Amino acid sequence: MKGYTNKTNIENYTIQTINASFLTQVNAWIEAMELYIDKLTGRNFIADTVATEKVYDGDGSIEMVIDDFMSISKLEIGEDDDSTRVEIESDDYRVYPSNEDPKRKLQLKEGYFSTGHQNVIVTAKFGYSTTCPADITLAATVLVAGITNFSNKAKGKIRSETIGRYTFTYKDEKGWNDFNRVKEILKSYKKFTF
Repeated sequence: MKGYTNKTNIENYTIQTINASFLTQVNAWIEAMELYIDKLTGRNFIADTVATEKVYDGDGSIEMVIDDFMSISKLEIGEDDDSTRVEIESDDYRVYPSNEDPKRKLQLKEGYFSTGHQNVIVTAKFGYSTTCPADITLAATVLVAGITNFSNKAKGKIRSETIGRYTFTYKDEKGWNDFNRVKEILKSYKKFTF
């Protein structure tokens, strides 16, 4: 699990205790909803703690938009073969936005990202934030609560919606409104690529 939500958040939201024997299933639903959120938005909301390498296509420009990241440790231009890679010194490029997170864009001070396939190699701590944004925590909590509500025998007006292989059930107007708000929250974070 990435840590978008947890058992305590779900218990506090639903005002119900989750039996310890059910924890494995709840954790599986949390992981599934984290994956759903990431796929829907195109983002990873908790940045990696260790820098990893991603490869991009150069397009001949001086600027390149890449995946969200918190910090960059190495920028290289070249082919897959390590012998043709040239490391760009940190003084030779800019990171934008410079005054907020996440970072999204690299700009070369001189030269350009040569046109080619998989010829720009970025080593960075990729992700949107060092901690999960509060509204994403709420979204994950409401989604998992909607899955667990299906087995809840509470009385009330039942509303359900199925997305993929999961059915989200809410037995009061507040839960249903929260679910609809979650859809708006996730829509606002959706990353568009052109």
